[in-house]
Formats: sequence, structure tokens, C-alpha cells
Amino acid sequence: MICFLPTSVLTLYAQSPYTFFQENGKMGLKNKSGKILITPRYDKLGWSDGSDLSTDDVIGYQQGQLWGLVSLSNKRVTAAKYYSLRAVHRGLIIASLKGRFSNLLFYGTINSKGQTIIDFQNQSLEVDHDLLILSEKRNNQRYYGLYNQSNQELLPKQYHHIQHLHRDLFSYTDTLGYTGVIHRNGSIKLPPELDSLSLLNEEYIKTYRTGKEGLLDAQGQVILPPLYKTIIDKYNYVPFAQYEIKDTTDQVLNTWSADSIQWIGDRFIAIYTNGWMDVKNSQNETIYEGRQPLRVRAFKEHLILQRPNRSDIISPSEHSFSQMSFDSIKVDTHYLFGYSDHAWNIYNNFGRQLNEKSIEDILPESNNLIPVQRNGYWGYLDHRGNTAITYKYDEVTPFVGQIARVKYLGYQQLINQFGEVVGEASYDSIWVKNNNTAVTRSRSRTDILNNNGAALFQTYNTLAPHTMGYLEVTENNKIGLVNHRGKTLFHPEYDYISDLIQDKFIILKRGNEIAVSYKDGSYLIPFTSRFEDILDISEGMLSIQKNGKYGFINFDQELHIAHRYDSVGVFSGQLAPVKLNGHWGFVSPKEELLIQPNLDSVSHFSNHMSIVKREDHYGIYNDQGELKVAIEYDAIRRTSHQLFVVKQAQKYGLFDAGGQKILGPSYDRIAETHNGLFIVRRRGKEGLMNERGMYVIPLKYKQIAELSPGRFLCQVILE
Repeated sequence: MICFLPTSVLTLYAQSPYTFFQENGKMGLKNKSGKILITPRYDKLGWSDGSDLSTDDVIGYQQGQLWGLVSLSNKRVTAAKYYSLRAVHRGLIIASLKGRFSNLLFYGTINSKGQTIIDFQNQSLEVDHDLLILSEKRNNQRYYGLYNQSNQELLPKQYHHIQHLHRDLFSYTDTLGYTGVIHRNGSIKLPPELDSLSLLNEEYIKTYRTGKEGLLDAQGQVILPPLYKTIIDKYNYVPFAQYEIKDTTDQVLNTWSADSIQWIGDRFIAIYTNGWMDVKNSQNETIYEGRQPLRVRAFKEHLILQRPNRSDIISPSEHSFSQMSFDSIKVDTHYLFGYSDHAWNIYNNFGRQLNEKSIEDILPESNNLIPVQRNGYWGYLDHRGNTAITYKYDEVTPFVGQIARVKYLGYQQLINQFGEVVGEASYDSIWVKNNNTAVTRSRSRTDILNNNGAALFQTYNTLAPHTMGYLEVTENNKIGLVNHRGKTLFHPEYDYISDLIQDKFIILKRGNEIAVSYKDGSYLIPFTSRFEDILDISEGMLSIQKNGKYGFINFDQELHIAHRYDSVGVFSGQLAPVKLNGHWGFVSPKEELLIQPNLDSVSHFSNHMSIVKREDHYGIYNDQGELKVAIEYDAIRRTSHQLFVVKQAQKYGLFDAGGQKILGPSYDRIAETHNGLFIVRRRGKEGLMNERGMYVIPLKYKQIAELSPGRFLCQVILE
């Protein structure tokens, strides 16, 4: 696009010294003295555009529907053969002739002697600042060229658009939409590689390429190449941010100037500049270049661009789709669904269309068969696009495992992958589970069914989710436990059933009794009223409550740590947290207070380390009772790789998994990456460190972000 006001055609007419007159319906011409210059024998004198001034001692005449040229000395210069005739200025007369085999007009130019200067082979001819813009039509497409008045070709007739730009400069746009600049003398100032141009002021022209700005002077010389975010004038301009993509060995993989950069899927990278987007593949080949769409995403090796009214697919040539543009697109793990012309089509990751007949609606995310709707009814297609289950359902859901919920003639049913009804003919509600079972409800009865529809369990009580399966809850709030396969582990006669502990144990309560069971239903500790509560189990020890205080017993119910504490945690390694007189400490299995109860809060030991708090400061103990990190920090955070980020006076430091200092608290930022490295910031610069505190990317960047695992986006500090 080029944004300029339209230019006017230059004319060189003077005030006419002649007078037109008529005799017997014919027109002639006299001079101011009344002398007849052209005898009255023409239907009209002047030009076909309505003007009536002579040029170079000639003027046009009309005879019937055609025009010719006559001199002011009353001599016919040409016969009346032109369908239009107009004088632009001295020596330039534009005329048109009708084609030999059509009614189309073809345009050319003649001089005042009637000689053809530009042949009549053009479907349009316009004068723009003394140059001629000609066009011809090929394959239903009009192509433009630029010529001077002597018929010298400045640009061949192969361009999509040509217009005056500024002073002696013209712009021209090729059939791919790229724009160049040419001087009126025919010298190419810029080849067609720009997206657009605009006039900055009388002295300068802005150039635009892939969202970046450049600058030309009025003679077409490049002052600034199109590399900048904003250009104010020749001396004032704003550069883009400079980015390097590096790996963990500090190797530069790519460099770009951009507003931002985004990783798309695991194959593409998008570079954004002023609303423009450039997408490259892993070989750094440009896959897409153009205006930024509403959304960009990947499906396997295909790129999807979502625009306001359509979505486009860009694919490798060997796996291209038969249709590349849709009104809407959905994707799931295995398929792409394209919607156009009021119908959906299904494609695999090779771009092959699976369905032969049109589809009204689809449901993605099925693990095998694809739910589709045709003629108002739902059915299923297989992965080859063949009908697997006929279209007859009012509603369907994607298959989970080997079963799916459907609605047929108003009845909710459960079907298998052969379309066979499994279970009863109708249910009030159905919930399909991930373990190839379903929970159904018919009136007041709830069933757990297998994938063949056989009832694994039936109850008139309520079922609630549990890590082992389902809690069965009666009207009077008694609780039982059923596993995922419908086996009753505990009948509904309990007041409380815990979640699974240590993947082995379950705590049960009944009245004032409590028990500990294995997950198969056998008992570790049978029901007893010796304890008010059993809180947790770890390291062969059970935390218990008795007489309002807490302690620990072993699996033989022998008291190992007296119930004299206000609260306790669980054993991890050789220590467990205990609370006494409002403060926390740690005890060993022999009830040795290895860490005195003078702490406000503690965490459970993880990887032999516990984060503790005292008087609003944090430190770290190991499970040997040793203070490894002094209690002097404002905050401590454990990383996913068991290191510790500490905060003190708004600065951050780093300790290793054993509590050894790696970095003192002198950094403004320490952020863990997916692979256990750390982005650090200090004195306005960022770098990347390993777990030993060694820089793998030096501390010299304005900002570093993890683009993808092992790849980092580093913004260069501009001088």
C-alpha cells in the first residue's frame, strides 16, 4: 500500500485566440480578425474529453462517432478513425482505436502530424507527471508498464501497479505485492522488495519492509535501510530490540531484531515487528511472512494462522493439504478439522482428507473413533474416514477407552466401539471414567459398569470420588469404600475414611474407635479406642493423638515418642517436627530433641533438608539437626532440583542441596529454568548460571527468557 494524494495531469494550454462558429449545422474556426481558418464542415471541433483548445496548430474534429485531426490551415492531418482523441500538451495526443476482433478500445499516442508514437496495443494509458503508464491484459489480469513520451520503455508491462511517488520518483508494485522505486530517467532506485512507502515530508520518504522502517531522500537514495522500529527523521530513529538465541554452551543459534519472539510448538519460531510476523522452521527457512494474525499455532509439522474471518494452513510441500484455507479450524492430538462452506472435513497429519461426505459438526479429542454429525444425527468415523458407527444418535461423546456415552431416541446409553449397547437400554445419567469403566444412575440406583456393561457394583447410596475409587455415603452419612473395579473394600459403616497414605495405608474412624488398614482391606491396626486420632504414617511411625496431646507409635502400637506435644508432623529420614509451648522443633525416633522447639514454623524434610522460620526470618536444618543455612533470610524457596533461593533485603542468593552457599544475596533476580539452570540478574544485566554458580551464558544481557528447553532468548543491551 502506498499512501499519497493523487497527482493531477499537467496541461500546457493557453487562452484560445480562436472562435468557433456554425453554418448549416457544421462547425468551423475563425481567428480574432474573423478570418476563417477551418471551414464549417465538421460535426464538432475540439477533443473527445470536451476541451476545445488547439495544440501545436492542430485540433480534433468529430465526424459521426469518430474523431480525426485537422490543422489550423484547414488541412486534414488524419482521417476520422479514432474513438477518442484528447490533447495533453504540445506534441502529446492520446487516441484510441477499436480492436479488430472485439469492441474493446486500445490506446496509443500520436503527434501533431498524425504519426503514431506509441502503438495502439494498450488497454489503458494515463499520463502521470509527463510519463505514461500503460497497461495490457493477459490471462484476465492487467499488467502495467512505464514509458516516456518518446515510447522509451522505463518499466516493462509486467507490474501490478505504478504511480507517481514524489518529485522525479515513481513507485511500482510487482505481482507478488512488493514495491520498488524508479527515477523518471529510468534508473532503478530500489528493486521491488518493499511492502509499502509513505511520504514523511518534502525531503524524505519512509520505506516499510516486514514491519520495519527505512528512509529515502527525495532523489531515491537510501538514507536508512528498513531495519528500524520507528523513524522520526534522518537523525532520530528508534531501533528494535536485538535478540540472540543461545543454547546452554553459549552458542549463538540465531540473531534477530524484533519487538518479541515466540516459540510455536516444537518446530517453529515467530519473530514480531510492528504488527508483522515472520515464522521460520528449524532450518531457519521462512514459512510465513505477513501481517500478524489473531492467533498462530502448530499441528504436527503444519502452521495454522487464525484471522478474523478465516484460518490458513501452511504445510511442507510433501504433506500439503488439499485445501489450505478454512472459515475455522480445530485440532486435537491426531486430527485437524477444517470448516468451510457450512461443513467440516477431517484431515490426518499428512494432510489427507479422511471423510468423503460433508460433516455438519465434529467433537475433537476422541482417543480412537471420531464423533461426527451428518443430517442432524451423530455417528463415528474410524481413522481412515470410514463409518464405524452409523449416524443415528441425538448426542454423543468422545470415546474414553472402549466406551462412550450417547443419547438415542431420548435415552442415555453406553456403547462400545462396535456401536453395541452395553449395560441397560437407558440410564438417567452416565459418567465415563478413564479406567474403562462408567458410573451410571437409574432413578435412585448407582452402578459401576465395566466396558462390557456388566455391573461391577450397585448401590442406592451416593458415590463420591476417592483415590482408591469411590466413597459410598449413606443417607445418615456413614461411609464405605469401593475400588475402581467395584470391589467393596469397606462397607458403609464408618464415620471417616482417609485418602491413601504412602500408597499403602488408609485410616478409618467409627464412633470413638480408629483403625489403620492396608489398601487391600486387611488391618495394620484393628479398631481401637486407645487413641483419639491417628494423623499420618511415615517411616514406620504413626502420629497419634491421646488425651489432647500428640506423639508417635510404631506398627505394633508401642509408644515411641510420648504424647506430650501440641502438634506433630511426619517422620522424614531421622526427624519429625513437634510443637511444644507454641514453638516447633524436631525429634528423633528415640525422642531426642535434636532441634530445640524454638521455631515458629517448619517444613517437612525433603531431600534431608527442612526450611524453618523464627521471628520472621528463615533458615535451613538438615535431618542430622545441623543448621546449614543461618536463620537470617526474609524468604527461602526450594527449587525443583532441591536447591534453595534465598532472599535478603530485596536481593537473592543461592544455596545447593546440602546448604552450601553458591551465590550470596546480591542478585536482583534468580529464576529456575526447566533444566535446572538459573536466569540471574545483577546491576541491570542478566545471565544464565548452572547449579554450581558458573555462568553458561555471560551476565551481559538486558533480559533472558527460556524460549524452549535448552534454548534461551537473550536481549542485547544497545549502546
